[in-house]
Amino acid sequence: MRLNKLLYGTVALLIAATGFVACTDNIAFGDASLDKAAGAEATKDTVFSNAEYTRQFLVGIYSEQYYGLPYVNSDRLPHSTNPYAGKCDALTDCWHMGWNGAAVYGQYYTGSLTANVTRSDGLDGPLFSYDKEHVWQAVRAGHIFLENADKAPGIGADELGRLKAEARCLIAARMWDMFQRYGGIPILNHALEVTETTAKFPRNTVEECVDYMVSQLDTAIAEPNFPWITADPSTMSGRWTRAGARALKAKILQMAASPIFNPKDGQPYYKGVADSIKPYIMYTDASKYQERWDRFYQACKEFFDDWNTNGYYQLTQAEGTGTKTVQQYRLAYRKGYFLRSSKEILHSVRHQGYDAYSSGRYCWHSWYSSSVSRNLYWPTQEYVELFPWSNGDPFDWDTAWNYVYNEDGSLKYTSAGTPNASARGLNSMFLRGTESSLSQQLINVQLTRDPRLYEECIVNGMQKNLDWTTGAMSGNIWELWVGGTDALTGITSQTGMFGTGYGFNKYYLGDGNQTGSGDNLRYQTQWVYLSLNEMHLMYAEALLKKSSPDIQAACEQVDIVRARVGLGSLKQRVFGNKAYTNSVYTEKINEGKIYESDALLEEILNERVRELGLQDIRWFDMIRYRRTDWMTKQLHGLEMHRLKQNAAGEWVESDTQWTNGDKTTDKSSRQPHYFTYKKVELFGNKRDMWGKDPESNEVRKWLLSPFPQTEINKDYGLIQNPGWE
Repeated sequence: MRLNKLLYGTVALLIAATGFVACTDNIAFGDASLDKAAGAEATKDTVFSNAEYTRQFLVGIYSEQYYGLPYVNSDRLPHSTNPYAGKCDALTDCWHMGWNGAAVYGQYYTGSLTANVTRSDGLDGPLFSYDKEHVWQAVRAGHIFLENADKAPGIGADELGRLKAEARCLIAARMWDMFQRYGGIPILNHALEVTETTAKFPRNTVEECVDYMVSQLDTAIAEPNFPWITADPSTMSGRWTRAGARALKAKILQMAASPIFNPKDGQPYYKGVADSIKPYIMYTDASKYQERWDRFYQACKEFFDDWNTNGYYQLTQAEGTGTKTVQQYRLAYRKGYFLRSSKEILHSVRHQGYDAYSSGRYCWHSWYSSSVSRNLYWPTQEYVELFPWSNGDPFDWDTAWNYVYNEDGSLKYTSAGTPNASARGLNSMFLRGTESSLSQQLINVQLTRDPRLYEECIVNGMQKNLDWTTGAMSGNIWELWVGGTDALTGITSQTGMFGTGYGFNKYYLGDGNQTGSGDNLRYQTQWVYLSLNEMHLMYAEALLKKSSPDIQAACEQVDIVRARVGLGSLKQRVFGNKAYTNSVYTEKINEGKIYESDALLEEILNERVRELGLQDIRWFDMIRYRRTDWMTKQLHGLEMHRLKQNAAGEWVESDTQWTNGDKTTDKSSRQPHYFTYKKVELFGNKRDMWGKDPESNEVRKWLLSPFPQTEINKDYGLIQNPGWE
C-alpha cells in the first residue's frame, strides 16, 4: 500500500492506544489510554518482531495528529475534530461563530467555561481538551517506538534513523499542540511501565517544556538520515522532514519569546499570581528576555540557511505571461495551501478519503450550507477591512464611504444619474465591471482588493467558481445583500451562512449547497500545519525582535509574501515610502498596556491573518501577544441593500433576489452593483467579553485554558492556571 494511503487512516495506533500502555490508577492522568492494558508485552513483542508492523505502528501515531477543521462528532477521534466544540479562530476579532450549538458559544461567548468538566464528551470544557485530544496516546506511543524500534529485523540503520526522527517530531508536535494552550504541562519522557506504581508526573515549567520539545527536534534535525524533503513527495507527503522539524522548532521558540511566556517587565499575564505558580505560566528570569528572542531568530535563520542550501520548497506563483490579474493571484494563493502537491507546505495533516459534501463522515463543508447552517465562522467587518486594495494600498472605510455618501448621509450621483461608483468607493470595494447588452452579468470584471480576501472570505458579487487551471471566474454571483438569493434575511437577523454579510471561503470553496458543486468537490481537504509563507512571516518578526533589529530585512520578508499576490511593498504602500530608519516603523501602539505593540509588528500580525486565515494563527497571535483588546472589542458586520430604479427613475432600496428573481423574470435586468452600506454591531451570539476591561483579570484569565478539576484531583502534580481555581 502506498504510504500516503496509510497516513489517512486507522492502522490505528493498533497497538499504541491500547496494547502498549501500562500503568496504574496512581498515574492514570489524561486519556483512558493511560490505564493498564492486558497482554501489553505480548503485543509489543509481536509488533516489533516484524519490520512492516513496526513501520505501521509509527504510521498509527501519524493518525493522532492535530487536524484543525472540526469535521465529525465521534468519541473515537480527538475532541478538537468535533464541530460541537468549534474552532479557536472564532474567539478572535476576525471571525464570529453564528451557531449556538457549539462550545465556542456555549462555553466561551457566554463566559460559562469553568474547570469543572462533567460531560463525557468534554463539550463543557475547553475547545482543546486536556484529556481527550489523544495527545498522551501519541506521546507515549512515540516513546514506545523509540525504545523498541531497534528490535525490528529487516530495517536498516538509515531507515531506522529516519523513522526515529519522525517519532521525535510527532512527540514534540503533540506536546506543542497542548503547551500553546495550557502553558507548562507534564513531560512524559519515556514509555510508562507497569512497575511505576508510585510515580508522580507533576506539571513541568514553561522553560522545561520548551527545552524538552526543542531537544527532541534538535535530535531529529541532527539525524543524518532525516531528509529535508521526503524521498518521494508524490507518495510520502505528510511525513515529517527536517524542514518541518526546523519550522516547528522556530514556532515553539516564537511563542516562548512572546510576552505571554516572556514578559519584558517580568510580570505574569494574570495579576497577583503567587510566585510558586509563575514558573508554570512564564519564564521567571526577565534578564534573559532578549536572549529568548535571539534564540527564536537563530532558529529562523537556521531554517533559511538550510533552505538556501537544499531548496525545493517555494511559494506558489501566479502563472501566465504579462501583467497578472487578481484572479490569477487568487489561484496561486489557493493552490499554495490547498493542493497536496504544493511546495510551500512544510507539514500537513489530512483525514481519510475524499469529501462527498453530504457525507456524515466529513461535515466540515456540508455543515456550512444553506440547508445545514452550523459551521458558521462568519468573517467580521474588522477582518475584511484588514485587506488592502489590489495594489497594496490600505483600505480605509471612511475614505471609501465619502465617495458614495454626502455629509448628510444622502447618496452621491454621477452626471448620468447613477450612484457613484468611483474606483476607491464602497460600490467598488469588492469588484468593478461593465454592463453589457450581451450579458446579464457584468463583463470585464476586475476584483479590486487583495486577492486573498476572495480566498479567505465570500463577499458580495463575486462569482462562485474559479477555474483550477486559468483562474477564470464563472457561475452565479454570491448575493449577500439583504434579501439576496444567498443571504436572504440572514444579515438583519444575523443568522444563516452570512450573518455578518460575509461567509468564509478558506478550506471551503463551496457553492452553498450541501450536495456540492463547488471548487472543492473531489479534493481532499488537508490541514496545513506548517508552511513556507508562515516561515517568511515568522522570520520577519524575528528580524524585528532580535538584539539588533533589522527593519529593512523584516519588511523584505513580508514583501516576499505580499508579492506573491501582487501587492506592493510595505515601505511603499503602508509606510509612505519613508526610510527604514524613520520612527514611523517603530511608533508605539497601545503603549503601557498589556497588549502594547508597534507599527511594524502590528502590520506583521495583520499580514499573518491575511495570509493564514482560519489556520489558528490569529488565535495564536492573540494569546502570545496577550491581545485582550481583540477579545473585548465590539465586532461588526456589513448590511447592504440593493438599489433599483423605480418607475420614476429614482434609486431606491429593494431587498429582492436577483439570480432567483428578476434575472429570470426580466431579461433586461442586469447584475446589481449599486448598494447602500451600513456597518452594524453584531448582536447574534453576543460575546460576554465584549465591553469588558481588557486589562482586568476577568479577561486575562482566558489567555490560558483551565485544566480539568478532575485531573487536578488525581493528585499527580497538576497545578491549575490562574483565574480558574
